[in-house]
Amino acid sequence: MRSHGIRVHKKRAESLRRKLMEEDALNRELKVAKDGDFVIIPVKDDVHGYDTVEWDFEENERRLRYQDIAEVPDELRELLPTSFDVIGDVVIIKIPDELLGYRKEIGNALLTSIPSARVVAADMGVKGEYRTRDLEIIAGEGTTETIHTEYGIRLKVDPARAYFSPRLANEHHRIAELVKDGEEVIDMFAGVGPFAVMIAKMRRAHIYAIDLNPAAVDYLEENISLNRVEGVEAINADARFIVRSLKADRVIMNLPQSAIHFFEDAVSSVDDGWIHYYEMIEDEKVEERTEDLKKMGADAGKIVEAENVMKIRNYAPGIGNYVWNLRVKREDY
Repeated sequence: MRSHGIRVHKKRAESLRRKLMEEDALNRELKVAKDGDFVIIPVKDDVHGYDTVEWDFEENERRLRYQDIAEVPDELRELLPTSFDVIGDVVIIKIPDELLGYRKEIGNALLTSIPSARVVAADMGVKGEYRTRDLEIIAGEGTTETIHTEYGIRLKVDPARAYFSPRLANEHHRIAELVKDGEEVIDMFAGVGPFAVMIAKMRRAHIYAIDLNPAAVDYLEENISLNRVEGVEAINADARFIVRSLKADRVIMNLPQSAIHFFEDAVSSVDDGWIHYYEMIEDEKVEERTEDLKKMGADAGKIVEAENVMKIRNYAPGIGNYVWNLRVKREDY
């Protein structure tokens, strides 16, 4: 079938494919095509922000869609979510209020359409001091504890006890590729260790992996052993009380709802290095936040420059999850 695709070197293909999946831009009805050392990834015709080519793709066998078999009234079918998270063998879906009465039917349909799924849970929002997901199992057997695989690492996690997003796999890998052997890295909000373990798997670095949630740190320690990596120091503490006593070449600040409140603490630990700062923010306020970060750095005696600002994914209309890749130097350097 003739359609649009993105031509990319095979070494970058998996990273781009995951990104397109996260952006709901991948055309799943067509197979990826090969062209020497390059591949052509099929995309939807309305994809924006990429240079595309036309290509003759083979069609995939039609996948059973849960929306087609879920036993819900026809007038509500259009409200069925088109996206959901798959963490290991656990599927997590946010269900609109109008469909909550049919959550068991939705769960059973997802189990049927995703052969690898063991449990389906409805995401009822965040709760508690550690802002974990309030999950209700609506289909399947067992708990929400699972092992999730990304880029060759295995992460044991229970998303009901510790925050984890499978949509950040590309970002975990991207940051790990930036780290150089010998670096001192601070992961201020490490969770179960996706950044820290990925870095340790790819580089000879020392990583302070800090998290306030004791359950997250327990899983982090398990994941260090599970992946047989070295150089990760798991710390159960409030990051703001740790980082000011440390010096690092690189700081990761993946707490997109409130990282701004920790930026002054983070910048104090870097004299000549990098900060990767994440925030969920309105698109129109990104430039203003860049200036805020520069000023906060200057107030701490540091020169902060944004090498680039990247939108990782859309969160809601007009709101994105962004990362600022910041070069930091002490003013007297």
